[in-house]
Amino acid sequence: MLKKRISSAIIGLPLVFAALIAGGWYLRLFLAAVSLMGLNEFYTVFKNIDIKPINYIGYITILFFYILGYSYNTMDVIVLIAIIIFTVPILQRKYNLKDTSITMAGVIYIIFFSYIGKIRDINNGYLLVWLIFIISWLTDTFAYFVGKHMGRSKLCPTISPNKTFEGSIGGIIGSFIGCIIFAYLFKEKLQINIFYIIALSITGSLVAQIGDLFASLVKRNCNTKDFSKIIPGHGGILDRFDSILFVSPYIYIFFTYVYK
Repeated sequence: MLKKRISSAIIGLPLVFAALIAGGWYLRLFLAAVSLMGLNEFYTVFKNIDIKPINYIGYITILFFYILGYSYNTMDVIVLIAIIIFTVPILQRKYNLKDTSITMAGVIYIIFFSYIGKIRDINNGYLLVWLIFIISWLTDTFAYFVGKHMGRSKLCPTISPNKTFEGSIGGIIGSFIGCIIFAYLFKEKLQINIFYIIALSITGSLVAQIGDLFASLVKRNCNTKDFSKIIPGHGGILDRFDSILFVSPYIYIFFTYVYK
């Protein structure tokens, strides 16, 4: 399993990093592709419990959002999409409210990916975008190893039995260390107050863990272990990027409305 994880990272990480460094339409196309794969995974697992998301509307919506709606007010786009989706069961009786609700939930959830691009486009975004991965991956890594060796108290046993409070604290520490190092390396360019970085590292880690738990909740309710097998050793796109999906909009909101 570890060899598969390492092999996948060697192949996948350069693609992610290249898109982040390039930015612009290259990053947008990369995010659109990842979003479509992630949305397919999300819709597929719900079929295990006899819910039939309206796949084609979801896919068209994601493409529309990246091609036309990326620069528009996100809420306006979501409202328009909701009107279209909620009209479907009126016209096609084979779909019910559960189907339309999960269709809409999938679109909103996957649109979180777009915030990676939105962060990349803001002032100093070419640097700030890396905080998404520093917080998410160091939280996951430290939580895993601390939980494995020191975990005693269950965090959310009904959702994810292996997660512990000790692992959660370890994840926060990992995020804290990564953010402090990042702030030190780029202190001249970013000039971010250290107290804001500390606050971001702690709250961002908690958000990352909530994102992880949400994905676990979906899988448990849909009676599946992984969203897919597309990434050997990791599972699916949503298995690998579950915490990133929540951290991305959080960091965008932080640097857009909290730390201006």
